[in-house]
Amino acid sequence: MITKRRAKIVGTLGPSTDSIEILEQLIRSGMNVARLNMSHGTHEQHKKMIENVRAASKRCNREVAILCDLQGPKIRVSKLKEPLQLKKGERWLLGYERDLPKEGKVIPTTYENIVPDAVAGARILFDDGLLEAKVLKKDSNSLEIEIIEGGTLKSNKGINLPDINVSAPSLTDKDEEDLLFGLKYEVDYVAISFVRTAEDIQKVKNLIHKQKEYVPIVAKIEKPEAIENIDAIIDVTDVIMIARGDMGVELGNHLVPQVQKELIAKCNSAGVPVITATQMLESMQEHSRPTRAEASDVANAIWDGTDAVMLSGETAAGKYPVETVQMMDQIVHEAEKHPKERPLLRYMNLSGVSSSIQVAASLIAEKNNARCILSFTESGNSCLQMTRFRPKRPVLGVTPSLRAIRRMCLYWGITPYHVLRDHGKEMLEMETEIITRLKDEAKLVKGDKIVITHGGGLFFKDGTANTIRVEIVQDS
Repeated sequence: MITKRRAKIVGTLGPSTDSIEILEQLIRSGMNVARLNMSHGTHEQHKKMIENVRAASKRCNREVAILCDLQGPKIRVSKLKEPLQLKKGERWLLGYERDLPKEGKVIPTTYENIVPDAVAGARILFDDGLLEAKVLKKDSNSLEIEIIEGGTLKSNKGINLPDINVSAPSLTDKDEEDLLFGLKYEVDYVAISFVRTAEDIQKVKNLIHKQKEYVPIVAKIEKPEAIENIDAIIDVTDVIMIARGDMGVELGNHLVPQVQKELIAKCNSAGVPVITATQMLESMQEHSRPTRAEASDVANAIWDGTDAVMLSGETAAGKYPVETVQMMDQIVHEAEKHPKERPLLRYMNLSGVSSSIQVAASLIAEKNNARCILSFTESGNSCLQMTRFRPKRPVLGVTPSLRAIRRMCLYWGITPYHVLRDHGKEMLEMETEIITRLKDEAKLVKGDKIVITHGGGLFFKDGTANTIRVEIVQDS
C-alpha cells in the first residue's frame, strides 16, 4: 500500500491512452500524474480524457493528479500547399502570412510580430532545430534569411528564435480559454509554457484568483530569459519543469545537462518540486525497450535530485505506453537504491514551524526505526515541507481533502492517504481508526513504531496542530 518508489512519474495522455482500460494499467504501473497537452486536441476531447482518468483512478482506488499544460506562444510555419525544400546557401523571405507574396521563395508564419522583433544576424531555427537560417536584413514586411542547414520544411512546424526577444505574451488568448476550461474541470496543476519572467507566472495566478480558485502553477523552463531570471521565477512558482526539448533548441543541446543539474539543485534548495521532462525514454515510442543511454538519463535525473520524471510522446502516441511506465518505474526504483546525499540541516531554512516540525519527525522516525510517518495535513503543505529533507522512512500524507490528495501525487516520497472528515470524532479517535486500517494494509505488527505529525488547518483542534508523537502498535 505504501509506495516504495519516491520520485513521481508524469505521463502525457493522447491517442495511445484514450481508454479507461489503458489508463487503469498506467496507474497500476506507477503513473502518478496525468498530463493534458493543450497544444493538441479539442476541449471536448480533453474533457473526455479527464473523465476517463477519474474513472480509471476510481477503479484502481488510487488518486492521480491532472496537469493541464498550456500551449503558450508557440511560433509555427503556416499551412503550406506543399512542403518546402530549403537548400544550404539559398535566400528566402520569412514573415507573417498576410504580409508575404503568395508565390516565390517565401516562408509564411503564424506570428505577426516576427519582422518587428527580429534583428540582423539572428538565428532562425525550424522543426526543433533540424533546419537553421540567419537573418540577413529586414524591411517593413519580411525578413531576408540565408539557409545555413537545409532540409524539408512542412506545415505547422515550430520556429525558434533564440537570439530574439519575442514580444508575444507568455499567455495567449487560447491559453486563457484553456485555463478556464481546466479550472472548470478541476485540474490539479496548470503548466505555463515559454515562461520568461516571474511576472508571467503572477499573471496566471491573478487570473486563477479572479475565478476564486487555487491551482498550483508549473513554470516550464525552456527559454534563455527564464534561466537568466530563474531565482525570481522559483520564488513565485509552485513547481518547475525542465522542458529539455525547446531548451535544447534555444540554448544548444550541449548546455542542457549542466543547466538541468543547476536547476534541480536550486529547486531542491528552495523546496520547490522539479520535474525533468522530454525524450527520457524516447525510443520506446517505437520499441519495447529503451536504449542504455535513456536508462542512464533517467537514473542521472534521479541522482541529481529531481522530484519527478515525465513521459511525453512515449505514453501519448507511442506503441508501448504501459510498458514505458513500467520501465520508468523500474529504472527509478533501482536508481533510488543509491540516493543523492541530502542537505545538511545547517544549510536548510527551518525558521518556519511547519518545516522544523516535519524535519524533526523525519529524524525521529529514522533514529527510532519507525515503520512509517503519518503526516496529518489539511492542504498538503506540511508534506511538501517534509519532502525537502528527503525522509528515509515511508511517509503517508493523511488528509480529508481530495484536492490535497491529488496535489500530493507529485510530492517526492509522499503516499497520499485519504480519510473521510468526521466532525463528530476527536483526532485521537481518527488516528486509532487509521492505525487499525494500516495493520492490514501496511502489514503492521505489534511493536512497530509510527511517528505521527500534525500540520495546521481546520482539520486539527484541541491543541493538536504542529505536534509530533511516537505510537507503538499494540494488539487489537
